[in-house]
Amino acid sequence: MRNIKEQISEVNRRREIYADIKRLRKKIIGEIAGSLICIMFVVIVACNIPALDRMAGQTPVKQYGSMILAVPTVGYVLIAILFFALGIVVTLLCQHYKKYKEKEQDI
Repeated sequence: MRNIKEQISEVNRRREIYADIKRLRKKIIGEIAGSLICIMFVVIVACNIPALDRMAGQTPVKQYGSMILAVPTVGYVLIAILFFALGIVVTLLCQHYKKYKEKEQDI
């Protein structure tokens, strides 16, 4: 049988574990939302690449020396950047999920 101090310390330890799990859940939900938003932007940009190609030839940007906006590869550059951001978000999501599972096993 445990004494009162041991019981109180065990209750506090479990309370901290549950608070950590709750914080990790919120982080995971936020990162899932971020990755879904990133996927949405990738799909929108991918669907609008032909329109971006047509616009790139009609804008006066060529006069100002902008190399990225003057060529029709703007959409591809945006998709590459968004996929890089999506990869970062998914990596962080996996790390937080791993921590979440480890905390859950401690209980």
